[in-house]
Amino acid sequence: MRPLPARTEFDEDAYLQFHPDVAAAIHAGTVGSAWQHYLLHGRAEGRRWQSRPDPLLGVNRTLSPQDEMAAGNPDHYFDVGASALQSILAALAVARRDQASITTILDLPCGHGRVLRFLQAAFPAALITACDLNRDGVDFCAAEFGASPVYSRPNPADLTMPDAYDLIWCGSLLTHLAEPVCREFLRQFHRWLRPGGILIFTLHGRHFEHDLTSTDSLSRLTSAQTQALLSAYRADGFGYVDYADQAGYGFSLTHPSHVMSHWLPLGDWKVLTYHENGWDKRQDVVSLIKSHR
Repeated sequence: MRPLPARTEFDEDAYLQFHPDVAAAIHAGTVGSAWQHYLLHGRAEGRRWQSRPDPLLGVNRTLSPQDEMAAGNPDHYFDVGASALQSILAALAVARRDQASITTILDLPCGHGRVLRFLQAAFPAALITACDLNRDGVDFCAAEFGASPVYSRPNPADLTMPDAYDLIWCGSLLTHLAEPVCREFLRQFHRWLRPGGILIFTLHGRHFEHDLTSTDSLSRLTSAQTQALLSAYRADGFGYVDYADQAGYGFSLTHPSHVMSHWLPLGDWKVLTYHENGWDKRQDVVSLIKSHR
């Protein structure tokens, strides 16, 4: 039997391409991941796998005990961070920006550094600002990763940033906000970026529309909320509902056409990438570049 690879060495995407039956099983919900399948079945069956460079090489793996995102599944936690960095590097490649040209970065919301730790490793000379409503997360990022701390505000118009940025990463924020707040964040991101700066943000897109109509995976939404969300989304390309226990914070669903027709005109933006299911194979990743004018 072939020696067991390290978790970080195992290329899950390649394994699924080699073995479409495993990809189908994951889609059906009978297998949790390519790595899980290899551990339980693939290794004994002699299934082909491919190694990859260690995505955690040089990444600070210290976790905060207050980091709920890492609770119970640290492997997935680091996978999500690595996936964000892949999306960021893809946007830079399309923009023809060298990594060394990125000297200032904003991570909003930073949490306890799920993505920020990868930004620190990939852009070691950059000054990184950590911003979040979660003050413990901001403090942890400042103490552990040397980030500049900024406590966020519910209204983005009330935020003042200490720098102008070459790169802004906004993962899983607009996915939970009503459209007026999303639009205001996009205006502020445009204001905070330097000319030629790059914004990368994530959305719930058509993948989640399918989930909402075919599964019960979004258990925080009631049936009535789901129907209201889908009705607005199908009428205008954007839908939002509050979570029952959190006014002003909930679940949004955004169609690509809505981004192009309603959000792109909010600033002097050009589209770099629009990768559906690009982050963690779930959220859409949109990257925009601010005009040099």
